[in-house]
Amino acid sequence: MKMRWLLTVGAIFAGNLVWAQALGIGGGGALAKMQEKISPVQEYSVTMVMDVAGQTVNTKMFQLGKKVRTEVNHMGMQAITIVDPEADDGKGVVYTLMPMMKTYVKMPIPAEAASQTADDNLDFKIDELGKEDVDGVSCDKRRVTVTVDGKELSMTVWTSPKAKDMPVKMEMTEPMKSTILYKDYDFTKPAASLFTLPADYTAMDLGGMMPRQR
Repeated sequence: MKMRWLLTVGAIFAGNLVWAQALGIGGGGALAKMQEKISPVQEYSVTMVMDVAGQTVNTKMFQLGKKVRTEVNHMGMQAITIVDPEADDGKGVVYTLMPMMKTYVKMPIPAEAASQTADDNLDFKIDELGKEDVDGVSCDKRRVTVTVDGKELSMTVWTSPKAKDMPVKMEMTEPMKSTILYKDYDFTKPAASLFTLPADYTAMDLGGMMPRQR
């Protein structure tokens, strides 16, 4: 059971990195730049219904400035991810917390992902695709295309004025087919404590599958 849970956490972590790398969550990537142009909201929480490679996962996301927290309940267990791109002297860190075991995994944000969201390495454009309803809500539909080192990545984004022009739906096919529906936005400022590592958690050594001290 523990091994299966760790593999599930690994899949969640990998999925979060895919979106963080592709969209620049908490950084300077495509989604962040689109929001700067359309709706530069950086304090909110939202429920995301994610369909990644045919598997549906419900996730609660909080954003405070560049920091992002996601909470996933899956297989009767909970995993929490905190992305802090300014931690470790600006190198960036992703923490995956397992509340049931009071343990966490600390991983650096890959240097490749960081470089792909750098302003001087990002060819970014938005194509307007008109209006389209999502769950009965009128939205502006756009194609967001980013080219990094000659490689093109495209995503389709639906935003709604009722949600301060934030995304209500997003689709992409690369690096894997995935869809996100955004529901129940709350624009109250999240508590800063949501983005800090709990003092009573210990680090998990994935090699030995045993907790270790910080």
